[in-house]
Amino acid sequence: AKGRFGMLLATTRDPAGSADSAVTLGGGRRAERMLRLSEETASNLAAVTASYRRMYHTVDAHDLIDGVAQHVRTTRAYWRRTTDPELRPSLAAITSQTAMLAGRMSFFDLGRPSQAEPYYQTALEAAEGAGDRALQAVALGTKSFIARDRGDFDGALHLLRQAQDLTADEPTIRSWATALEAMTHSWAHQPNQSLAAMERAEALLDQARANARPAWFDYYDPARLAGFKGLVRIRLGDPETAQTLLDAAIVALPSQAAKQRACYLADQATVYANAGEVEAACQLGSQALGILDEVEYATGVQRVRDLHSKLRPHWNHPAVAELTEQLLLVS
Repeated sequence: AKGRFGMLLATTRDPAGSADSAVTLGGGRRAERMLRLSEETASNLAAVTASYRRMYHTVDAHDLIDGVAQHVRTTRAYWRRTTDPELRPSLAAITSQTAMLAGRMSFFDLGRPSQAEPYYQTALEAAEGAGDRALQAVALGTKSFIARDRGDFDGALHLLRQAQDLTADEPTIRSWATALEAMTHSWAHQPNQSLAAMERAEALLDQARANARPAWFDYYDPARLAGFKGLVRIRLGDPETAQTLLDAAIVALPSQAAKQRACYLADQATVYANAGEVEAACQLGSQALGILDEVEYATGVQRVRDLHSKLRPHWNHPAVAELTEQLLLVS
């Protein structure tokens, strides 16, 4: 957002001034009344979005999603109905950030891709309304997860290339979209394209200035890139490199990134399972489930289910039996 409201999304301080704009409310006689929407109100909406983003790391998605979903409806209504030309782009950006969070929770935490998709679409439309290319790119990138999981690799790659085109001046976000491209190629059994894209993603992140990413883009950094690289190396049949990368990712993760830590432990366990080292695989899988018993994350649980499937030939092993019981309790 530009002009007198340009700092709204970067701070929670009350902005100077109180220029009002009219917002029409639906429903009976209320549709005939106008709500006076001020910059202070918009700033408060941005602060609520930032608060939900922080709580995402500490509150179960089942307990948080209803509040986030309602906030999406609120911010979207204000964005679509305001007539203030300066408030409108900022409200659109707030809407996009909130919808992105709702989609992220629905897809990754709750395992509900059909519910995530309309949130991602709202995030994209609002990002376009805000004229924010970085938000547009991340909305496109997050939509690619749904296409990839459906097996529509061409569709996912198309979305990711659009995201890259939008972020020539945002190397961190461009790196993220390129890393997702590498992962999509690996899912599509295209190893050369996958490795080439991952090299580009690493080079782009090396170009990024520290703390240059937007405040709302708080889920990608060198540790997450190492995790992506480790998962790709597993899929490409390079277990030794995968273990080294995943070790580095786990060490570098910030303390609040418990969900990612669980995934990386499950990925390490998969390397051991592929090598027939059953006890080591089960030990790491159990550590992942211990985290997932404390933090709700459907993506992590699915990673352990995938690990469990690889251990099928060893289901009579005591360690596998213990992992099976623990998985049933967490699921």
